[in-house]
Amino acid sequence: MKVLQINAVYGVGSTGVILQSLRERCKQNGIDCFVASQINRDAIPGDYIIGSKIESLLHALLSRIGGKQAYYSRFATLRLIRYIDKLKPDIVHLHNLHNNYVNVNMLLRYLAKNQIKTVITLHDCWWYTGGCYHYTTVDCSKWLIRCGHCPKRYLEIPALLCDCSAKIHDDRKKYLLAIKDLTIVGVSDWISGEASKSFLRGRKILTIYNGIDFNVFKPTPSRLRSKYGIEDKYVLLGPANKWLDEINKPVLSYFMEHMGPNFVLFLMGHSGKNFQFGPQIRFLPYTNDKKELAEIYSMADVFVNCTREESLGLVNIEAQLCGTPVVTFSGTGISETVPVSGQVPVGNAKDLFSKCLCPPEPDPVFLARFDSDITYQSYISVYLA
Repeated sequence: MKVLQINAVYGVGSTGVILQSLRERCKQNGIDCFVASQINRDAIPGDYIIGSKIESLLHALLSRIGGKQAYYSRFATLRLIRYIDKLKPDIVHLHNLHNNYVNVNMLLRYLAKNQIKTVITLHDCWWYTGGCYHYTTVDCSKWLIRCGHCPKRYLEIPALLCDCSAKIHDDRKKYLLAIKDLTIVGVSDWISGEASKSFLRGRKILTIYNGIDFNVFKPTPSRLRSKYGIEDKYVLLGPANKWLDEINKPVLSYFMEHMGPNFVLFLMGHSGKNFQFGPQIRFLPYTNDKKELAEIYSMADVFVNCTREESLGLVNIEAQLCGTPVVTFSGTGISETVPVSGQVPVGNAKDLFSKCLCPPEPDPVFLARFDSDITYQSYISVYLA
């Protein structure tokens, strides 16, 4: 059996690592797994790079002008289709196609015409909306019937000239439902449930959590407290992209106001450039090194996540596996990553801070569901079905 995975990246980022793990699991089960991606940090013979940098830049420009992402890169997609024709995979597994590198309608039309078994993993909501990745923060439910007059028109991929969300939504429905053998995999029960309310209802939809390597993410000795001179501090840790989001300014302000001199909040995944805070707010640059991440998680007294909408949220799970309690806003797929005792209502800074002072300890039984040995084997069952 041959499986071809298509994604924006391979070997980097959360989805890129997921592809690597799936490939290894395929190998263990005697399945040949190939990868087609825009960026590949760990390519092996047979892998395919989609498009060029110039094509991607042009695609990005046209997406913003015309308001339709994944509608360009026609020549790059034609070359990809020739590669698929030559490879002759039994299954094509689609992940994130919204990174300015492929024409999604052309690809879906090809898969339907050639009756290729197709698996789609919902890492976000893009596959069943009119172009947005998530919609809960703007309280939008148009995707249930037909998108249009998109409230996120200028918030994610800006549509400068026109709102094409209705056209995009119609095309998604047309081309996806034309694929006879289609399996939809949600990375949480929440997003699987959302998909089942969309035009995908009636199709095969199931949940497979993103898996984590329990041999890497575990309590790990760390010298970081000594390095930063914070041995006697109460250390909070959180993802910088969430804490620095404009919508979370009040949350950050509340924490800065209420953290005493014995507190320090580390924002991970950012250099801190162009931000000036007091000594209680520090930055940790982005790293793709899993062992280094385990050290960072293990350093903290509590991991604090003010994310407001996510399909799942692997950082919450990784931190708990490293023995660090997690306190997070609830809602969407996030609520499946932390026991109820670690959740507070979205936007409630006071409750978030209060729970940080006495966070719940990680629950090994709760976390067992994210073991990669279990989750990625579930994909093999999907392939063989």
